[in-house]
Amino acid sequence: MARSNERRNKAMMDKFIKELKEFPLYFDEISEKSLNDAVSVAEVNAKDLTPSVSGDAKAKWQTTNSKKIGNEFIAKLYNNSKYIGYINNGHRMNPHFVPGEWVGNEYKYDPKAKTGVIMGAKTKYVKGKFMLEKASGIAEKHLLKMLATELNKLKY
Repeated sequence: MARSNERRNKAMMDKFIKELKEFPLYFDEISEKSLNDAVSVAEVNAKDLTPSVSGDAKAKWQTTNSKKIGNEFIAKLYNNSKYIGYINNGHRMNPHFVPGEWVGNEYKYDPKAKTGVIMGAKTKYVKGKFMLEKASGIAEKHLLKMLATELNKLKY
């Protein structure tokens, strides 16, 4: 899915950049504004797509403002949660003992408990949610629409 869209989106982006260069006074302003907006869209979508168990991973999505480096504008979407890579990309489950007890329908972790459960005995692999890739794809589509709108404003 991402591969075919990636090629098409790159071609569209190259076309927008070429057309924007016809308006040199507005190139940097529009590029920076559009990228900041797109990275904000990516952040909102990454948060929405992140499963919420404790809310820690969801809350740690952050962005940087776009900045010009050479002839490129760069902005980042990132997450400093220790386990975000496991949620995003998936991971193996090795059987291991987790101390605690069931309280109603919820398992309460207690490192001092003498009782617990063996996790990972039945589930060998947990599939990734790919929040970053999905959010980036949504933001890329948003960026292309925004650039088209900005170019149309300049042309007419």
